[in-house]
Amino acid sequence: MKNKTILIVILITAMILSFTGCIKENKEAEAAIVNGEIITISEFEENYGIYKNMYEIQYGPDIWTTEIEEGVTFEKYLKENILETMIFEKMMVQEATKNNISITDEEVEVLVQEYKDSFEDEAAYNESLTTNGLTEDFLRRNIKSNELIQKFVTGYMDGIDVNEDVLKTYYEENQEKFVMIRASHILVNSVEESEDILNQLKDGADFATLAMEKSIDTTSAVAGGDLGYFPRGQMVQEFEDVAFSLEIGEISQVVPSTFGFHIIMLTDKQDSFESSRDQIMTDYKNFKYNEWVEGIESASEIERKLDIN
Repeated sequence: MKNKTILIVILITAMILSFTGCIKENKEAEAAIVNGEIITISEFEENYGIYKNMYEIQYGPDIWTTEIEEGVTFEKYLKENILETMIFEKMMVQEATKNNISITDEEVEVLVQEYKDSFEDEAAYNESLTTNGLTEDFLRRNIKSNELIQKFVTGYMDGIDVNEDVLKTYYEENQEKFVMIRASHILVNSVEESEDILNQLKDGADFATLAMEKSIDTTSAVAGGDLGYFPRGQMVQEFEDVAFSLEIGEISQVVPSTFGFHIIMLTDKQDSFESSRDQIMTDYKNFKYNEWVEGIESASEIERKLDIN
């Protein structure tokens, strides 16, 4: 994974999070305090006023009352996330500044111009600002803090020790995570049909041919049932448990799942350090990044003052 990937994901999240409803407290009251620095209600509402519009354009005004899980509306979920994102950004800017990371006004102007250049012309740029309720001042402030954090994180990621001994130790301690298998399956709607197909396979029928003829998973059927390589966690549990228990070339019994009835054949397994090195490198860097951020957070004094309920 490139060094900036984790941060980019976090910052994209920050740029779209919003909530509905009015905050009636004093606008300069604290939404949160991070190491003595206040995130005010007015700052929180500024994000709300800009990003609420983006969400409603994409999903419509009814999105706010949609429950993402029992008792938790989309509105409540996003309120919590926007506050946590603002806390994270404040904390990381503080830490970057302590480590003598800085962004000049000239660098900010270059980045603003790059953003402007992504539009067809000046009119399209201004229309985008108006449509999304953005101001250039807000844009510059966000670009500056985002670039500061990105520079800080990039420096940390570039400094992570990823020599072979380190990676091999991490692989040995987490070996199960790096098993990749390649499997094919035939998916049908009834247990009777699946048992009939299984009997045909036992009698010597070709798996790929039956998959192309019988499988209702049309995406994999055209490839003879081939699902490609995948790690644990990508398939439904019933399928995964059986697939990872097979030997190469072995065909499973009928496996019921919420999708129907599967017959699975394992075609390959990659579980060596050499075959998984890129995945190990990515996972190790993610692990070190998360460990680093958790360390910064645990050393910070954070007070969440805004009542989200």
